[in-house]
Order: sequence, then structure tokens, then C-alpha cells
Amino acid sequence: MAEILRMIALSPTMSEGKILKWILEEGKAFSSGDVLCEVETDKASMDYEAPKSATLLKIVLAAGKTAKVGDPVAVIGAAGEDFSAVLAEAASSAAQEQVQVQPAAATAPAKTNAPAAPERAQTPAAAAPEELQVHTAPKAAPSSTHDLAQAAPLAPAATPPSSPLARKRALEAGVDIRLIRGSGPNGRVVEKDVEGFVEQGGKAPAAVSSTAALDIKAPSTLSARASNGFEAPTSAIGRVPPAMTEPGMKRQVIARRLSESFFSAPHYYLKKKISAVPLLALRAQANEGQPTKLSFNAFLMKIVASTIAQHPEVNVYWRRPATAGGAMPSSAGGAIPANAAAPAASVDMRPVLETRTNIDIALAVALPDGLITPVVRDCDRKTVREIDAELSALIEKAHAGRLSPDEYEGAGFTISNLGSFGIDEFTAIINPPGSAILAVGAVLREPVVNADGQLAVGQTLALTLGCDHRSIDGAVGAVFLADLAKLFENPGMALV
Repeated sequence: MAEILRMIALSPTMSEGKILKWILEEGKAFSSGDVLCEVETDKASMDYEAPKSATLLKIVLAAGKTAKVGDPVAVIGAAGEDFSAVLAEAASSAAQEQVQVQPAAATAPAKTNAPAAPERAQTPAAAAPEELQVHTAPKAAPSSTHDLAQAAPLAPAATPPSSPLARKRALEAGVDIRLIRGSGPNGRVVEKDVEGFVEQGGKAPAAVSSTAALDIKAPSTLSARASNGFEAPTSAIGRVPPAMTEPGMKRQVIARRLSESFFSAPHYYLKKKISAVPLLALRAQANEGQPTKLSFNAFLMKIVASTIAQHPEVNVYWRRPATAGGAMPSSAGGAIPANAAAPAASVDMRPVLETRTNIDIALAVALPDGLITPVVRDCDRKTVREIDAELSALIEKAHAGRLSPDEYEGAGFTISNLGSFGIDEFTAIINPPGSAILAVGAVLREPVVNADGQLAVGQTLALTLGCDHRSIDGAVGAVFLADLAKLFENPGMALV
């Protein structure tokens, strides 16, 4: 019997996937385990394997298109089978789910002399949720990109994260809260954001027609005015406007996760400049006469792992209880399903500090479409050569987009090395759910005072340790960095 093949979660953090290409064509038979298509997840390109043996009757989601987990991507069944009823049922189900989406209810406003918010015009799309309707009230086409930006700000389709007081104030002032940039955690709109928007003369704008908004070549005056509203010189006429492209899935996930990390974890940074001479000498000695040279990063990971073994208090996760739909940690250390029929008071909503027993270290690797952090497991139990071989294989897979989730998830500590880019020193954002990250700068030649008190030319290296203050106190981070610096300047101690 024909059935819908749906998008599945190919990584732990995947919420949607993009079909890169279909391996099979419509009408082709396949066996269980065969690769049907390649899917771009939030981290890498993954193979979508067939769950059973059947025939690919219809491709619903074409290559290059994106779907959320659970959305239809294809129809499978017996060869020659009529699948029209299955497609119709899937379309009906999707339409019903769309209609059932309800916008968040705003708190009823108190009595006020402020003008009430204008009622929304009724359109043929009235059956759709109110927040998803697009209103196109007639309006003259803007004469410049500046006018266009002032007349028709691009608002998200749904209500953004906002406080009840902010929604109430926006309703009283007659402004569209979707047009307000939030200053709260994760972009949450708070009351002061609404007040500021109103003070600046913000209004709930009538949208211009989609044709006027998109046809940037139509008005002849557009090319003579810069997008910031200033008159452009005559020589600027005909300049090409900036390109607008939708970020890839990896870039969107990077933006979301690092924003959450930076704005939810109270970062603090500790800096230490060390002599790089002993480490460089050890590496040169180890590579002497060897066909394959050990990488500098492999030495970094080994020395960091040896220091973590002495300070397990930095090898921790700060975990918060799962949101609705997931499991929440219980006071007994187990997990309580979100739909359990237990009273709310029995659920322990306190965060959990997880001390890790394995020393798994990630290295930040730059790719053309974003950043990924392949993980070398049990670095304290491996030699520098073993770490280097494993790291080289992981980096090669990362550049090919073939890392599996268990190869980039679950690090307790992360290293970011920008020394090869000529960066002297920098700070890095913690890779959640870990609590620490080490930023490594370039080896510099600069004046130093040697042990005899004489001025000499030395080779130095700047280390910057970023910590989450919720789980690692300043004194703990300071002791760790001090011991790490000692091992860097006596690297042989990390190998014994």
C-alpha cells in the first residue's frame, strides 16, 4: 500500500532538512537500507536510507527544497500503484494543521485613552491564522529605497518572543509588535522596546504591494539614491544593490546556538601569555625524520587533556530542564516524560551540573559554509600521534560534509586556534553544553626578560580561557589556566 515517506531527524539537533539531491528517480525500486537521497542537516550532509523495500512512486520535495522533520518528502509503495488518495490525504492533513495554529493570546488591555489598534482587513485568506495573514492595502509605490524601507519594514510572519506587558503596551499604542527589535534574552521584546519604538514615531505600517516591494528596478530614482536615504553622486547611478541570500541551515544553527550560549551563559575570560619555545622544540624533535608531521593542534589537545585530568571540575556541563515535549530531569537523577500525569510540584525544575568522566575535546574547524567542532574522544588516554591521526581523519570528513553526529557532538572542552590566521589573541564563545573554551593565538617573536634578567628575543603564545561562571568559578578557572601554562612551558610532563 502506498505511503508517505517523511523527513526524519538525521542528527540530534536537526529540526529541518534540505534535499541536496535524489539518488533514485521516480519509478525506481529500492531495498531496505538503500540511499534514497542526500539531506543537508544543521551540521553535515547525511544519507537518507530507505526504511523498507518498495518503489519510489513520487518525489514530493524536490532537490534544493527544505522541509521540517515530519513533513512529506516522497511517496513509496508498489510499482504502478495509484497514490493520489495518499497525496490528497497528506495535503488535507497539512492544511488542517495550518488552520489549527493559534496566535498567542494577548492580555486584555486596561481602559485607556490611547487609540485602539486598527482592525485587520478581512481578505480571502481569512481562514488562515491571523498572524499568518498578509495584508496588501493599496499604496503608491515608493520613490526610493529609503522610502521603501520606511514604508514597509519586513516583519516575521508570527508573533516574536515578547513579554505580556510588551504585547499589552503594543496593543494600546496601535503598533505591530513584529516590527520591534527586542533587547531581551534571545531577542525577546520587552516593554521598554515598545516604548522606544513609539517615541521614535513607530506606527503599524500598511504594507505595500509585493510587486512594488520586490521590483527594485522599476522606479527610475532608486539607482540615484543610496539605501541609507542620502543622495548618491551622479557617478553612483547604475550601482548594483547588495545581494540578499538566505543563510544555509548550518549558518542558521550556528547563529542560534552561539547566541543562546553568549546571552544565557555569563562568560568571563582569563588571559595568559607563555613561552612557546619548549613546545615548539618538542614538536620539532618529534617530527624530525618523520614522513608525516604531527600537527600543532594535536599537541594542544594532549596538553589540555592532561590538565583537565588534574582539574575535572572544568570538564562539566550546565544543563537546564527540557522544555515541553522533552524529558525533564527528576530530583532522583532520572527523567520524567513531559506528558507524565504527575503533579507539577513533583518535577524538579532546577538545572543540573553534569561532571563528565571522559575527556573529550573538540577543535573548531572553519568550513566555507560555517563552523564545526569535530571531537577526539578520551584524549588523556591517547598519544599525540594517535590524536593527530584521528583529528586528521575527522577534519577531512568535515570538509567533505560527512561527519556523523557522534563525531561532532558531546565535547566537554573546546579549543579554537586562530594562530595560523595571524591572530595575536582573541576571545571565543563557549560551545554549549560545555563550560569552557580555550582560544589560542599565533606564536609571536617579541622582547622577553629571560631567567637571568636579560632582555632577549623570545617566542610567545597568548592563551585565553573562556568559562561559564554558572559552573566554573573565577578561582577555579584561574588555577586551571595557571597549571595549563606550566604544562605548555614543560610539555614533556604531559606525556608521562
